[in-house]
Amino acid sequence: MAVLLLLSLALNVWMGAVIARLENYHYASFIGWCDEFKASEGLAMLMKREECLATKQTRSNPLWHIYYALRG
Repeated sequence: MAVLLLLSLALNVWMGAVIARLENYHYASFIGWCDEFKASEGLAMLMKREECLATKQTRSNPLWHIYYALRG
């Protein structure tokens, strides 16, 4: 029983981290960060945009990302 509880806890923490990362990426894209890399200019620019969006931090705490992602 304890193993299932620990597995569930680990899965919830992992899913929270994934949700926070995806919401950070979504919000950075939504507000227009990294728009200097236009996707229409080729694959290299698209890859630079993806790298740029992945490194941006849009909110002060990952819990805010989870809140905004789960509020609807």
